[in-house]
Amino acid sequence: MARYVRFPAVLFAGLFVSILLAACSLLGDDPRWDTDVPESAPVRGLLGTWGPNGERIAFIHTPDTAEVTAPFNQLWTYHLTADTMRRVMKGPLLTPHWGPDGDRFVFHSDQLPQHLFTASATGGSLTKLTGPNSPNPDLENTVIGKWNPSGDRLLFSVEAGEKSGIYTMNPDGSDVTKVIGWSVQPAWFPSGERIAYIDFDSSDDPQVFVIDVNGNGQRKLTDLGNSESLGWPSVSPDGETIAFAYDDQIYLMGADGTDVRQVTGGDGTAQQPVWSPDGETILFWRQFFPGGGQTPDRLFLLDVETLEVEPVFPASST
Repeated sequence: MARYVRFPAVLFAGLFVSILLAACSLLGDDPRWDTDVPESAPVRGLLGTWGPNGERIAFIHTPDTAEVTAPFNQLWTYHLTADTMRRVMKGPLLTPHWGPDGDRFVFHSDQLPQHLFTASATGGSLTKLTGPNSPNPDLENTVIGKWNPSGDRLLFSVEAGEKSGIYTMNPDGSDVTKVIGWSVQPAWFPSGERIAYIDFDSSDDPQVFVIDVNGNGQRKLTDLGNSESLGWPSVSPDGETIAFAYDDQIYLMGADGTDVRQVTGGDGTAQQPVWSPDGETILFWRQFFPGGGQTPDRLFLLDVETLEVEPVFPASST
């Protein structure tokens, strides 16, 4: 596999999806996706994001020395072909997203109430966008900021309080506009005119929805049972496929909600799929639990065509 350069429906619809999912998980002893999670080197990594050209990723990393000498949840980058890691910011911070021109990150603080910030790609020029001493002092619990494809608008969500919902703003914190209330985990379509996100249906189950960024055209795409763990929608660069986390694994579906299919397997909980710029690879992280043989929070790459999975940091590299 190449290393790149580069949240009651109609009964019959629910039955169809259930049958489809069952078919995906009953392929016998030889499912198409990997069932054994490859062993990773002991490099803790989570909440990854791709650099604009696909050569580098940024992610949250806690070094082994953090308990004694450094903060948890630092921002690091890794060059996939040069095999080099570099710390960008000491943190603590969460959900970094790399801007399309490569010169800035948006992220939120790892302390309650959480606030949005941007910083340069080298960790300087820190700008606070929400909370006290910012352009938006009344906005708190602001999380999961994401640049639009043209780099002139930010998407984010407010995950607690009366202001809960999905918003956009300019990168300097001006012109905050609400898209929809009581929804979370938004992701841009490549057009910058539509978003995918997690909302709750009439049964109070989280499902994947889409909506125009102006707040029109809301549509529910999934009708999945046992969906408490459903989240992290991510739209492919061509706008045709949505990846998301569900039932401890990564799934794909068409941008219209059809062809729901499982694409990873194995132990642990797969989280936050993110498409590479060329649409050929998905970066995700897997949380392992005590007694499972691997320690928590490891980064992996999924080849979208072959469904082969490999660790970003292979065990053989140590």
